[in-house]
Amino acid sequence: MGVAGAVATRGEAQPPTPLDRWIVERYSGAQLLPDSMLTGSVSVARTASPPRIESAHRGLERDTLWAVHFAPGTELSGLAVGARTTLTGPTGTMTPVVARVVARRAFRAPRSPGAAFRPDSSWRHGWVYLVVMPHLTESSVARYRGWLLLDTPDAAQRR
Repeated sequence: MGVAGAVATRGEAQPPTPLDRWIVERYSGAQLLPDSMLTGSVSVARTASPPRIESAHRGLERDTLWAVHFAPGTELSGLAVGARTTLTGPTGTMTPVVARVVARRAFRAPRSPGAAFRPDSSWRHGWVYLVVMPHLTESSVARYRGWLLLDTPDAAQRR
């Protein structure tokens, strides 16, 4: 199913976003789901792993990251739009760079090829986040692939 087919499954007449295209290019048979809390707070349920950076794009003024995480259901989003995040590496290394979530998209993808539309156990629910950060001139933003996005505590945001 292409982007047009995936977008049509959500019942909206909006053109596909970069997040929509990113999802359907990477997850065959993915279905895009509406986000009921576009600017809402982060879910208090923390059963999902932090979003993992899957793609990165170097820009002239800002670098862009695409991160994904899977959860038991779509109500378990990890980051709200507008949230500030820090990046942490596989060894627990944290960067001093603060990034911001500018968009997110809920989706579901089959656990295996040809999964039936029902039951839900054949599907996994996920979230994709579009995150921007200041352009780093000294290194490639691609090195952050595989790193995790963590909430920045309120105290750190005020500094």
